[in-house]
Amino acid sequence: MPDLEFLFNPRSVAIVGASSNPDSLANRNFIRPLLALGYQGRIYPVNPHSSEIMGLRAYARILDIPEEVDNVVCAIPAPLTPKLIEDCVRANAKAVTCYSAGFSETGEEEGLKLEKTMAEIARRGGVRIIGPNCLGVHHPKVGLTFEPNSSRDSGPVSFLSQSGGNARELILIATERGIRFSKGISYGNASDLNEADFVEYFAGDKDTKVIAAYIEGIKEPPRFLRTLAKGAAEKPVIILKGGKTGAGTRAVTSHTGALAGSRRVWDVLCRQANITQVGSLEELADDILAFTYLRPPRGRRVGIVGVGGGASVQAADDCEAAGLTVPLLPSGLIQAIREFTPQAGVGLGNPIDTSADVYWDPVLFAKTIRLVAGFGGVDVLFIVLGLIYAAKHKIGMVGEQIKALVEVGRETDKPVVVVLRTGGLIEAEQLACTVRAQCLEAGYPVYPSVRQATQAIAHLILYHENREQKGRQQSCETVR
Repeated sequence: MPDLEFLFNPRSVAIVGASSNPDSLANRNFIRPLLALGYQGRIYPVNPHSSEIMGLRAYARILDIPEEVDNVVCAIPAPLTPKLIEDCVRANAKAVTCYSAGFSETGEEEGLKLEKTMAEIARRGGVRIIGPNCLGVHHPKVGLTFEPNSSRDSGPVSFLSQSGGNARELILIATERGIRFSKGISYGNASDLNEADFVEYFAGDKDTKVIAAYIEGIKEPPRFLRTLAKGAAEKPVIILKGGKTGAGTRAVTSHTGALAGSRRVWDVLCRQANITQVGSLEELADDILAFTYLRPPRGRRVGIVGVGGGASVQAADDCEAAGLTVPLLPSGLIQAIREFTPQAGVGLGNPIDTSADVYWDPVLFAKTIRLVAGFGGVDVLFIVLGLIYAAKHKIGMVGEQIKALVEVGRETDKPVVVVLRTGGLIEAEQLACTVRAQCLEAGYPVYPSVRQATQAIAHLILYHENREQKGRQQSCETVR
């Protein structure tokens, strides 16, 4: 495990290129987030023309700071970075997060040469480089971040992202959906520390239970493959790979100067190492939600409870398309549900398209869920709530529905997933925010559609199936 504690738990951070203008990029991306999250270390703005910045004493040079700085943020023009790295070496700084752009990602000889020069100076002087062209470290527990709207709460997920924009967007999406991070890193062009270093660090980090990643290119393929396989053997690894098409590969080169690699090779690697692949940031958040909130289901059989004939048909199709099964409920169970459910216009075979009378009665709704949860032929419960009608007609029973759901959920050891259908309506989305908070507090992940939920649950099940299969194979080999 690489020793990166000085990076994720720095005693001090200096921002070179801080400005007297509070809305400058350096201030918005670094000083303001540190102040917003209450960073516990010391903050040193560096600017030769200011003595105070955002209430903090400013220094003219790195060499003027009265202590050795753990992390120096470089937010000055690219041509000035070699001199700054030389000063950091002289000042015994441990790391430089190079926010500045204009290096290898430009594809031009001057940028390539500048990045190489900067990295060589740092290497000779024992200073580690993150970037260039990156945002750096996110560790909310100690108040270290580049996103002022992120949650200070810590969680079990750590992420690495070659893209600073994707890193910031993932933090915001995750915060909204109830995901909390332990640590994160935006590492850009990876002139020194790269994806292998961060995967290895997170794999050995006791606070990290799930590793998420956005990766474009790979700097050290053999080492990365070994590290990734080893990490995935210990913890779930979920990856969004950029540059898997011709157009994407071209975009990768101009974004971080990386080589994207072969899609076929990458797909084979992920299958062999039991890596979960996703196709978007939203899907990455979907999977993180499932892996952090849910215990592994015993199988692929889904019980669906909701209202709406068309929605029920779509839900069944989405489950089957994702590789899940929707078993027909036994006649005895259907009869038990029918005893308190009006017969007209409902379907009780699974999915259960219950009547509005039952749906809006918390006691009967809970009774329906409880009967399905008790059926041994179901491994996972999907509760589908339609918020469009409730929001438009000001029906206040949704909160009572959730209370009933929570009560039933405490009685079963089966994973429970909640789907909130809003149709994009503003009133329904606002209601969903309240309902989502109630569900998350009870430990139930929430999805905006059955399709998104089924894909995430299918990935969770596949990961654990593969892990169990590998475990059996290793046991057989040991016996032999």
